[in-house]
Amino acid sequence: MINPINRNINNWKITINDNGTSGRNHINPNKLNYLANDRTCKIVGCKNQFRINRTSGFCDNHELHEHDLYLELHSPEGTLINAPAHKDIIDALIKWSSTRNFGLLPFFSSLSFNTLGNVPDVSTLAGKVIHSDIIIPTIGSIYDSLIEVINNYFPLNNNSSYQPLKTAKGEIPAIVLAYTFAGLLICEEANRGDRWFCRMIRKDEAKTTQLGAAMSIAYFATRIFPWGVEMNNSARNLTR
Repeated sequence: MINPINRNINNWKITINDNGTSGRNHINPNKLNYLANDRTCKIVGCKNQFRINRTSGFCDNHELHEHDLYLELHSPEGTLINAPAHKDIIDALIKWSSTRNFGLLPFFSSLSFNTLGNVPDVSTLAGKVIHSDIIIPTIGSIYDSLIEVINNYFPLNNNSSYQPLKTAKGEIPAIVLAYTFAGLLICEEANRGDRWFCRMIRKDEAKTTQLGAAMSIAYFATRIFPWGVEMNNSARNLTR
């Protein structure tokens, strides 16, 4: 199991946990045998063989990740709260920013730049797949880099950062929602994405096949694009 990662802001606690094999384990989209030069499963300790042209590099037993990251949010009282969905967080932040003349595009652009391609898949993070001579970042270091981005746009010494915003899960401060959103991006990118693998291992980011965390950021883009028609409700259907 991947060790839990805890971060605190305004007395709220955000935790990234690993469900292991009891979670919603997704197909590993990486192509570890993209050169088609090996027959042995790439999962550490597995000796199963497969046809050499199987580019995934996994045997039938290991096509799915054996890890599944998920996020928990605890209130200042210590109550476990179901974290709002990506879309609900974006909707709340857009509504909040519109009253403060605060454009969110630079913030989401920075989150995108610092997330996409910087989060290894969960099998790599768990050490179940080894990439020689590649330094694997920890979830904590990734999260801290995103927190630095958030703090640039939601200053810790600015009262506006702590304004409670209405969500389907209750009122949550704006900066807590931003921290939560960043944590959800990490989970989504690690559980589903292959951009890090394509960029770092294959050295060709254009080979990426999965949107991963980009799907959530795409929803923000649909909300702020000047369509010329009301899209507040129908935009939700564009990223399903």
